[in-house]
Order: sequence, then C-alpha cells, then structure tokens
Amino acid sequence: MRKYFIIFIFLFSCQEEITLDLPQAETKLVVQGAIENGFPAYVILSKNQGYFESIDANTYTDLFVTDAIVSIVRDDNIVHPLTLIDEGLINQLETILDTTINIPPNTIYIDLEELLNPSEFSLANRSYTLDIIWQDQSITAQTKIPEPTPLDCLWVERNETADKDFKCDIRAIYSDPVDQQNNILIRSKRLQHYERNDSIKCEVTNNPDLTLKLVDSGADVLINGQSFETYFPRPVENGFPSGKYNSSHVKSCNDSTLEFAEDIVLIKFCQIDEPSMKFWRGIVRQAGTNGNPFAEPMNLVSNVNNGLGIFTGYGAVYYKVPIIKDITISEEHTPTIIDIF
Repeated sequence: MRKYFIIFIFLFSCQEEITLDLPQAETKLVVQGAIENGFPAYVILSKNQGYFESIDANTYTDLFVTDAIVSIVRDDNIVHPLTLIDEGLINQLETILDTTINIPPNTIYIDLEELLNPSEFSLANRSYTLDIIWQDQSITAQTKIPEPTPLDCLWVERNETADKDFKCDIRAIYSDPVDQQNNILIRSKRLQHYERNDSIKCEVTNNPDLTLKLVDSGADVLINGQSFETYFPRPVENGFPSGKYNSSHVKSCNDSTLEFAEDIVLIKFCQIDEPSMKFWRGIVRQAGTNGNPFAEPMNLVSNVNNGLGIFTGYGAVYYKVPIIKDITISEEHTPTIIDIF
C-alpha cells in the first residue's frame, strides 16, 4: 500500500508548466457587402481578431474600418463610390428621408449617390465588382444580382405543437424554375412585435427587430422545377431558426388585461450566386451547431480576394405578413431603405 502511495505523490509532484507561443493572427479586412435590385449597395468593413486576443470596452469600436476607399464597378464600367455614414450624415439623411436611421455611426459605407438620386444602377442580371483600397492593399470581390423569383403565396396558420393558441407559423408555396440553377436565401424581420416591458409594470411596448435576420440558405438541387410547400420559422438567438410568431392575444396582469397586437413580419426571399450561397449556408450550419463540442468545425467560403467575408448580390422580393390566422399574402411589398438592413 505504501508503494502505491509514494508513486501517486511522485506523479503529481512532477508537473511542468507549459507555455505555448502562439503565432499572431495576420490582420485582414473583413467584408460584409451587399447589392440588390432597386437599392444602393452598402458595405461593412472590420478587422479580424485573433482567437486568444483580449476583449475590452474598446474592442467593438476598434474593429470597424473607417479609412478605406470603397467603390462598386458594374460590368459596363460605371463606377459608384461608397461613402462612410458618420453621425453628421445620419442626421442629414434622417431629415431628407423623414425617418429614423438606427445605424451606429462610422460602421457602414453606402452608395450615397444611388440613395439620394436613384439611377437604376442596381439591376438584376448584372455583375458587380467591389473595389477597396485600405492600408496600401487592394481588396476586391465579384458578385451578380440574379433574376428574382417570387413566391406563389404565403399564409399564416397556428403552430400545431405550440402550447399557446396565438403562436403561429408563416407558410408558403414556391414554384422553382426548371430552366435555371437557383440558390435561395431567406431573411425575416419583425416590423412590429409587442411584449410586456418588465415584470412589475403592466405595460406593453413595441419592440421590433432592428435588422433582417438569416432564416436559411441553400441550392435547388433537390427541388429543381418543383412546386412545393415550405415554412419560414422565426430566427432565434444562437441557434437554428425554430421560433414562432405571435398573433393578437390578451394576458392578465394583476387586476388588468394587457392586449398584444399581432406581429408584422417582413420576409425577404432572394436568389443569390453560388459563392454567396456557400458562405451563408455555412453561417446557418454553424448557428445550428453552436455550442456542440462534437460538431465538425468548418471554414466559411469567401469570395473576397486578399480579405475575408462576402460580397453578395441579392435578387430579392419582399412580403409584408401580418400574423393573422388564415390570412393569405400574394402581393409583393416595396420596403424602405431602412428595412433592407
């Protein structure tokens, strides 16, 4: 017994501290750019960060790049420069557009010329090159705006598995064109969403989504040329989209009754090119395996030369869907510039 005890002490007393000299990550520009039919192009630029680098209060601000020269070149060599939206420009645009712009200053470059004086620069079936000059580096990316393909119709119905009667799904029918490869991307955004604002006061406030959230992306390999029924779940935080939408309902609060109006949802149904589809499909798959220690790691596909990220051309159609049971929507919706973010 004494021999085993001595060996046990020996093993635990001969530990050596190991320090790993990890290489520093090369600083690269991270691009999130978009151009879609009928709207000005915009780009968000940031810097990558090493996995083990420290994060503090200044990290978020320091990541954004504000000193780049950015432009978009169409396939007929028409060039549109992009302008960084600072605080002063936000105030001017709010006055001109008569709307509130919920965009942090110094984060987004936008085609200001196309925003204020639309010239049909962003068109379906045209190709575009993103050209960025930053710290004597040239960063480029190419994309195409595909031809949009509308949904046949959308409707709202009660979710069959929900424990509350007002929880609903948005369902749709889509007829996939047989004569072309389609790469589909869907985003959604609650333009209206009422909820109780705290646990003490009996008050209801409108808390819409600030941005369009990714629902799914994929190719039409299995459904090419077919007409089929699908549904668009509400995106949730840190996971695969599985949420539901609320129809109008009431709840009791102390001695009063709270009335909640129905959600109003903006659906963005897009066609995108294949490199963009691979990138966004990777984002969806990573979200679905978030926190799973057994998930296989994956690298995101990028179409950015000398950088990271994606520049996507969207052939988009929009639908505005009030969450009212059995309502059917077939007409397309024309969003504002603020809605597309």
